[in-house]
Amino acid sequence: MDFTKGERRFQVVDAESLEIIEQFDFAEKLDAAGYSDLSPAIRPMAHTPDERFFYFQLSFLHGFVEYDMEQGVVTRRAALPNLVPDMPRELYINDSAHHGIAMNGKGDTLCVAGTMSDYVAIVDRETFDYTVLTGLGEKPYWVTTNAKGDRCYISWSGTGQMSVIDIDSASEIARVDVGDHPQRIREGRVPASW
Repeated sequence: MDFTKGERRFQVVDAESLEIIEQFDFAEKLDAAGYSDLSPAIRPMAHTPDERFFYFQLSFLHGFVEYDMEQGVVTRRAALPNLVPDMPRELYINDSAHHGIAMNGKGDTLCVAGTMSDYVAIVDRETFDYTVLTGLGEKPYWVTTNAKGDRCYISWSGTGQMSVIDIDSASEIARVDVGDHPQRIREGRVPASW
């Protein structure tokens, strides 16, 4: 039923004027790179600090693709482990093999939520080598980084928790019970006087 989901377009919008600066059909970009087998439905994404390279998670993909915004081409595909190879696509939550990706502050490492496989992957941006952390929770469904960019936060929607991951050591340094089915995470600050 993929055809019922409408157009899959990516666009860049000026935040001040709301003018569309660029817009394209991602299926055409994938086809040109030889990835016509991938869904063009972009899930969460991350980008380098200079906004040149974008890392797009796509529906049903265990991994992500790298897109060069300057050249306008998909340059690479990162294949991450599929720990549920026999699961039918129809059972993927909202078509998400993976759903959550963030870039560290230095722009050299990605933190990825392996939603259907119940893992977090710490991925080297240059080589796409990765470390997979399993056994922390169930159904990771979002990833963000802290303001310093040296830690990533993972929500575990299936176990009502979030993890704090030290990116450099690829290790969990804290886990917090946060309530039923957490998804989006944001870091905030509260004045000490409160």
